[in-house]
Amino acid sequence: MSPLIISAIAPDPIPVKGSDNRFHVDYELSILNFSPRPATITKVETLGGNENGPVLSTLTQPQIAANSLLAGDYPASPASVTVIPPGNTLILVLSDAYAARGAVPTAVTHRVFATFGPVPSGQNYLSTFYPDQAAQIGGSVLTSKLQPVVIGPPVEGNGWLAGNGLADGELNTHRSAVLPIGGRISGTERYAVDWARVDPATKPIQDALFKGDPSKNASYLAFGQPLLAVADGTVVSVVSDQPDIAPGELLGGLPFDQLTGNRVVLDIGHGVFALYAHMEQNSMTVKVGEKVKKGEVIGRLGNSGNTTSPHLHFQLMRSSLPLTGDNVPWEIESFTLVGTARAAGVVSGPDSGPRSNELPLGNTVSNFATPARS
Repeated sequence: MSPLIISAIAPDPIPVKGSDNRFHVDYELSILNFSPRPATITKVETLGGNENGPVLSTLTQPQIAANSLLAGDYPASPASVTVIPPGNTLILVLSDAYAARGAVPTAVTHRVFATFGPVPSGQNYLSTFYPDQAAQIGGSVLTSKLQPVVIGPPVEGNGWLAGNGLADGELNTHRSAVLPIGGRISGTERYAVDWARVDPATKPIQDALFKGDPSKNASYLAFGQPLLAVADGTVVSVVSDQPDIAPGELLGGLPFDQLTGNRVVLDIGHGVFALYAHMEQNSMTVKVGEKVKKGEVIGRLGNSGNTTSPHLHFQLMRSSLPLTGDNVPWEIESFTLVGTARAAGVVSGPDSGPRSNELPLGNTVSNFATPARS
C-alpha cells in the first residue's frame, strides 16, 4: 500500500527575484494520509528533475511542522502540525531559493519520509498492509517560463515595511491562506504584502508605526497615505462604505466578502488584477470602468475590514474577486532597500541601497519615489 498521496497545489510556479538577490520558487504540497495509522512527516527532500535527481534542499521534522496546515482545521491558536490523522490532508508550504535564475531547475519532485503510529482498534486485515515507515516520491512541479509582473509601487515615500511578505521558513498570515475555492485548493495570498509605514529611527519596532496615541488611526504613519495605481489599467471593483475600525479591535464575524474592507481592484491586463484592501472609508478617487495611469492616486490607506492596525494589503491575482484566484508573483521596478525590521528596530545591512525589478521580502523596509504630478 502507498500510505501517502502527494501532489503539488500551485500551477507551474514563476521564479521571482527577491530583495535578497535570490530567486524564489514558492508552492505547496498536499499530503493525504490514506493509511489507517497516524502519520508523522520526518523529512522532505526536494529533488532536481525526477526521483533520481540530486537533493536540492532538505526540510527537517521541526521545519516541516512549522510550515504545515491541516486541511479543514482552523484552530483559534495555531500551532505546529506534527501528526496527520488517518484520512486527513496536510498542506506543506514550500519556498525554494536559488542564487541565479539559471540555477532554478526546470522541474523538481519530492521524497517524503514518514513514520506511522499504531493501527486503531476495530480495523480489518487491510490495515496490516500499511507500513510502519515509508519514503515516497511525489509532488512533481514544473518551473514556469513566464516572468513575474513588473509594476510600480502601490505606495510612495519612505519607510514602508513589507509585513507578512514572502520569507524563507515562515508560515505567516499570507502563506497560510490556502483555501478551497471553486472546487480546487489555491494559495490565495502567496505573494501578498501588508504595507505599513515606520520611522526607521524609532526603537523598538512596535513604536515605530505611530506618533502619539496608538489607539487612534490618525496616529499611524501609514493612515491616510495615498495609494497608487501600479500599472495602467481599468477599475473593475470599488467598495468604499466600510467603517475604519480602531487599532487593535479586530472585528469578528465579518462576512467573507467584507474581509478586505474597503477596496479597489484594477484590471492591469493579461488576466492579472491588482487588489488594494483595507482602504480608508470613502477615500476612493476612482470609479468602476474608469481608466487609470500608473502612479495615479486611486484612494487612501485605511483600517477597514479584517485588520488590527492601518496597512495596505496588496497583491496581484488571476481573479477580480479577492481570495478566489491564484496569486501572481510581482516585482517592483525601482525602490531603495533600507534594511530589515527586527523587534529592536530597523537594522540596515550591507545589501541596502537602490534596487530594480525585485520583490521586497518579508520584514524589509523600503523607500519609494513620489511620482511627478501635474
